[in-house]
Amino acid sequence: MTVTRRYLAAAVAVGVASTVCLVVQAVLLGAIVQRGFLGHWALARLLPFLAGLAGGFLARAALSWLGELAAHRTSASVTSALRRRLLARAVGLGPSWLSGERTGELTSVATQGIGALEVYFARYLPTAVVAGIAPVVLLSWVLWADWRSFLILGATVSVIPLFMYLLGLEAKRHAERQWDRLSGLAAAFYDLLQGLPTLRAFGRARAGRRTLEKATEDLRLTTMSTLRVAFLSALALEVLAAVGTALVALFLGLRLLDGTLQLGIALAVLVLAPEVYMPLRRAASEFHASAEGQAAADRILEVLDEREPATAVSGTLDRTARRALTEVARSTIRLSELEVRYPGRAVPVLDGVELDLAFGEHVAVTGESGSGKSTLLAVLLGFVEPVGGKVTVGGVDLRDLPLRDWRRQIAWVPQRPYLLRGTIADNLRLGDADAGAEALRWAVEQSGLSGLVERLPLGLETEVSEGGMTLSAGERQRIAIGRAVLRDVPLVLLDEPAAHLDADRESSLRDTLGPWLDSRTVLVAAHRRALVGRVDRTIALVGGRLVPADEAGTCLLEPTGARS
Repeated sequence: MTVTRRYLAAAVAVGVASTVCLVVQAVLLGAIVQRGFLGHWALARLLPFLAGLAGGFLARAALSWLGELAAHRTSASVTSALRRRLLARAVGLGPSWLSGERTGELTSVATQGIGALEVYFARYLPTAVVAGIAPVVLLSWVLWADWRSFLILGATVSVIPLFMYLLGLEAKRHAERQWDRLSGLAAAFYDLLQGLPTLRAFGRARAGRRTLEKATEDLRLTTMSTLRVAFLSALALEVLAAVGTALVALFLGLRLLDGTLQLGIALAVLVLAPEVYMPLRRAASEFHASAEGQAAADRILEVLDEREPATAVSGTLDRTARRALTEVARSTIRLSELEVRYPGRAVPVLDGVELDLAFGEHVAVTGESGSGKSTLLAVLLGFVEPVGGKVTVGGVDLRDLPLRDWRRQIAWVPQRPYLLRGTIADNLRLGDADAGAEALRWAVEQSGLSGLVERLPLGLETEVSEGGMTLSAGERQRIAIGRAVLRDVPLVLLDEPAAHLDADRESSLRDTLGPWLDSRTVLVAAHRRALVGRVDRTIALVGGRLVPADEAGTCLLEPTGARS
């Protein structure tokens, strides 16, 4: 944030310099009027004063441009850094944390929320600092020139911070409520879009629309109440500034009539009187304009303060260390007294799990829905942090391995794979960004996508929608399997890989993927006979513990023999 502090200091320096130029202009204007009208100076004698006045205008214009530049550089630097940090923290917190958040609300924070902070950093923050300095500079000169006017201005200006504080508290409360309504509307709108097919299928689309209409009306009412507070505060400050300036003008006029005050001094003080209030009025105005960003900042900081799972350390390894890690990943993976708990659940999902996975071994884990099969895979992926026990790979604690490099050793097929908007080839290359045409063809064959690709006019270059909604569930599943095939890694984690495939396609995949899986450690979570047709062991999760399948009594996998 060094660059941000530098830009902010520049914006403040520009504001102070502009205030000094304003004082010089007021003095020159007073001198020109007094000498020109009362002293009857010729134009030639007034030219230096006029040139100085014009130079003041040019200097203030240049300083205003520099101030705008510094302010926008400040906001751009801060908002860019915040977006990067917010995204990095969301990625670091992982799917377990994201699954408990509303996507629409987080999207609103990352886009509109951080965007609203631009006003705070570009306008309010520099203006607030200048508002604390500029009136002091102006009042200092007024004190030197006319102490009576200083008393009037000082008395009225000193009341403004109290007004700003009281009105600011009320404005902040309204702004926070407005942001809550806006975030709720964004979340409701996104949820409605995502669930529209389901709502229409069950005849609940109209109810969803009514929910959206109510959220919109709540936002409108809250926004109007926020605007009322902003206009009220602006009115109070305008009245106070007008009264103060009018009192100064009144007493200056009376003393001019008495002949106890020079016209030049009186005119300079009168020009500067409204300028004493201007920085404070501008700061108040910018405060209300930035209130939405300040309300969003609380949510942004809340996300940034979330503690990332300590399952694996951050950082990355060099090429030599990565090769060493690959060798470690080809060792035995051991889960010792593993315990995982989720907030709001009285009993642990995994309770004292013990499991040894030798390199090249294929193990199938079965169990009822919610028994913890996916959680077991999530622990190995570093998505979930266990509260007890540990995971070791080749004797090395998983928490001592860099998370990014550890995940490079894993091919994962989730239960509900997600496809990004792009081509089929783009989605396959999520498994290996450098995969060439030959590697893609091989992955297509291995994952059973050949029939689909041949039917499509553009083949692998066919565009798919976000989430892969233009494809069937089975086709999305096979693309996810194709991603895994592209990764030349020692550990393969499969979560219900054949859940959306019919028996023929499942059998075909089992035959084509068999040779590729034989040289790797495979852990499969499934209800029934999974993609790995012949496994070395079948175990079941019951009550958070792993037991042999024949002891579980509810094993849903078909009996399998040892692999040949």
